[in-house]
Amino acid sequence: MKVAELSRLRWLLGTLLIAAAALFALGIATEGDTHNERVVATESGANEQSEHYEQTEVARTGERILGVNLESTPLVAFAVLISVALAVATWRRDDKLILLATAVFAAAFATLDVAEFSHQIRQSATTIAAIAAIIAVLHAGAALLAEQRRTAAP
Repeated sequence: MKVAELSRLRWLLGTLLIAAAALFALGIATEGDTHNERVVATESGANEQSEHYEQTEVARTGERILGVNLESTPLVAFAVLISVALAVATWRRDDKLILLATAVFAAAFATLDVAEFSHQIRQSATTIAAIAAIIAVLHAGAALLAEQRRTAAP
């Protein structure tokens, strides 16, 4: 493989990470708006008090895995920051450790993205499901590309 091709692959990897991070932040913001709209719509119906309570709880607490709110602003900001840092690191160097960290990070996020896609399909939130699907593909592509570069690097 030529040096120019290696450079393009590193740029592609970083670009996939940044695109996924941007869409992740957009998806979280969009989902927050959707939760708030459901709460307002439910508040207007007098016979739907239990659904109001459930929707309010979802809007207030977000989705939790192992007790961690994956939609909290600090956690979203941290995930975006890590994505950007890994993108910059892959742009600058073809280091095996950086590529391994990138592959693991992207694969973990791809798994969460697929779970989010499934959840949003069950909730009939097609816009957010589509965003989650795109992010899953971007993260999976980044994970595969990082692993391919890691195993091919001298």
